[in-house]
Amino acid sequence: MIAQVNDLPSGRRARRTLATRAAALVALCSLTAGCFASEPEDLGVVWDTPVDRRAEPQGNGAWLSGDTLVRSRFDAVSGYDARTGKRSWEYVPPGRSAVCHATADTDGSVMVLTRDEDGASASAKGELCATAVAIDMRNGREIWQVPLSDTGSGLHRFQPYAVSAGSGIAVLLKNDGLNAVDVRSGKPLWTAALPKGCVPGRTRVADRQVAALLACGGTDKDLGDKVARDAELHAAAFDPATGALLWSAPLGGRSAILWDARADFVSADPVVVAASASGDSDSGAYFSFGGNGRPNPPIDFSGPYGEITFYERLKAVADGTRLYALPRQGKSPRYYSYRLTAFDLATGIPVWGGTRDDDRLDGDTGHRLLLLKDGKLTVLTSPHRSSYFGLRVLDAATGEQRDARSFPDGKDPANALFEYKDWLIGARYEEHTTPARPFTAYERRDR
Repeated sequence: MIAQVNDLPSGRRARRTLATRAAALVALCSLTAGCFASEPEDLGVVWDTPVDRRAEPQGNGAWLSGDTLVRSRFDAVSGYDARTGKRSWEYVPPGRSAVCHATADTDGSVMVLTRDEDGASASAKGELCATAVAIDMRNGREIWQVPLSDTGSGLHRFQPYAVSAGSGIAVLLKNDGLNAVDVRSGKPLWTAALPKGCVPGRTRVADRQVAALLACGGTDKDLGDKVARDAELHAAAFDPATGALLWSAPLGGRSAILWDARADFVSADPVVVAASASGDSDSGAYFSFGGNGRPNPPIDFSGPYGEITFYERLKAVADGTRLYALPRQGKSPRYYSYRLTAFDLATGIPVWGGTRDDDRLDGDTGHRLLLLKDGKLTVLTSPHRSSYFGLRVLDAATGEQRDARSFPDGKDPANALFEYKDWLIGARYEEHTTPARPFTAYERRDR
């Protein structure tokens, strides 16, 4: 008779059975991109911030600058000590005004937000998001503010926010022009040399260039319209030191994409834009450009690799040569699966992932992609086959899995992840239904 230990048979036959199973598991793992013989190890909690109030879908974001963590909400911006998790400062907009949008130059330790003018609500003053305010991320003090132009009627999708920041500058959208100021002093630096007949929309700042979406050309224009109805969507890059135009190119090639299509940046360097074919269409593609503005082949939202849905498009990330995305496969929600896929920007062709049999996440669903240093791609995962929220670290070049960790039970999933000393700090700012802890610091436990 064989004794039972933890519901498993013991003895020589059991050891032989377990050895056979282990050998089969090793053989199976050798055929896959990444495999762990055990469940991912829990991350240990170092500290937690208190639960915050329910977030609103406005003005949200989180950043790490030096030893300070910053979390923006629609009604306040708070700073936390990354070493302890204790709140160190809070900025509250005057009156009843709201934070509309927030961006940050983390190297310069400056956050730039937009809020309602004169501290009054838009309903009271009629001036929505009419002021740009710079906040010192080290202490929460306001260091400058600039009035902004009101976005024209019908342009709110094309010009959803009026400021971006990074690399020592803040780029402001004012009077149909792009103006850069020193991010710490607010001193004017340059006005961008826009191509003739073009109106600027979204911008994003990178170290080597400022990327912008432009509405260019067209003839179907009524008196008073800023943009013609048949204007085309262009991408452009400007010199961050002078505002000189580096290049400008239409998104759609032979098939024009109109300016009112749903479009946003995935990356500013290289320039990668996710754009619908028109309006809110499910069809569309990622459009990318080389350093001189030469367009690469588009990567369609739908192909042999699956479908990149409307809500998954901006979860993609890009490095110098590749785009990483989460195409969905399956014909109904019951059978949906997501396959992490890397595309070569120069050719538009998948280089790893992209098939049902090539599962880089071991059955879990990726809900956020993060590019970290040293060629690592970190994927925040939500439960599918497993019962935990977690993260998986992959070699971005090969797709091979390097590490897998799970968040402790009861922890809300993170929207962003920061590396701080030997810790990982998870940030939460998109929970619009239930309150969450803004930050949690985790430590990796050795196996």
